[in-house]
Amino acid sequence: MKKNNAKKNVITWFFQRLSGAALVFLVGIHVWNLHYRHPEVLPNYENLVDRLHTIGYISLDISLLVLALFHGLNGARNIVLDYTRREAVIKRWNIALGFVGVVFAVFGAAAIVKIMTMG
Repeated sequence: MKKNNAKKNVITWFFQRLSGAALVFLVGIHVWNLHYRHPEVLPNYENLVDRLHTIGYISLDISLLVLALFHGLNGARNIVLDYTRREAVIKRWNIALGFVGVVFAVFGAAAIVKIMTMG
């Protein structure tokens, strides 16, 4: 493996751990806000629209979206790295997973913005 790829793998290893820790923290905040902070408010569509009119919930949901995408797709990349060291295969997987990540992040953020601008 080239030295440049080894450095890249260390960086992605670090961000895999960082995103995992951030996800645990943010999911905890999400669950607490949705189920325990105001137990009388039902988690339905009308309340979702109301919540997405605040910058805190928008930031939380977009952060969860981006972190979960990165964490999951980087995990899939790590599985590929476990099974091959061929640069061409790794490069194709990196491009494909990056494309999937960007597409899902854009569509997910667009859905959040669409709900945010309703009502």
